[in-house]
Amino acid sequence: MRSRSFIPSRADLLAPEFVTVDFETANRRGGPSACQIALVKVAGDEIVETLVSYLRPPEEHMSFEFTHIHGIRAEDVADAPYFFDIADDVAGFVDGLPVWAHNAAFDAAVWRGLDDYYCTGTVPERFYCTYRTARRAIPGLPNYKLPTVTAVCAPSFELVHHAADSDAIACAHIVRYLRLR
Repeated sequence: MRSRSFIPSRADLLAPEFVTVDFETANRRGGPSACQIALVKVAGDEIVETLVSYLRPPEEHMSFEFTHIHGIRAEDVADAPYFFDIADDVAGFVDGLPVWAHNAAFDAAVWRGLDDYYCTGTVPERFYCTYRTARRAIPGLPNYKLPTVTAVCAPSFELVHHAADSDAIACAHIVRYLRLR
């Protein structure tokens, strides 16, 4: 089943429009601790729109144990919207398009966790993984971490790893590269 493996059909790989996503989380509690979201829309192989926002986790999920990874602190999200506040914008941004993430299992779990916590229904039906797809399409890399795959697929792109907007843009570059293979 394609949806479980996060591997697209050829039609979804070649879809003329798609969205990429990246979440950063405050801690190991997953979805409700999401503290940043970035969505990037690509049409005609060009980035045409972005939605980037800090997210304020609910009080019981405000422990920021991953600040050393992404640099986001509780103070940075103090005035940020809760996911519930932007859920309609997120759903409208995706609008049925295929969605990609690097390590989609993580991002899909975060997204499902947010939907479960806030009783929203925004997780896309077509959700694919550049990590898993790159492993099949670009054999022989030393690893398939985002910086490694980005260096092959978009060598001139300067990735700021664990900044959600940069990671989502890198993912868009990877999808564009995979479409040409």
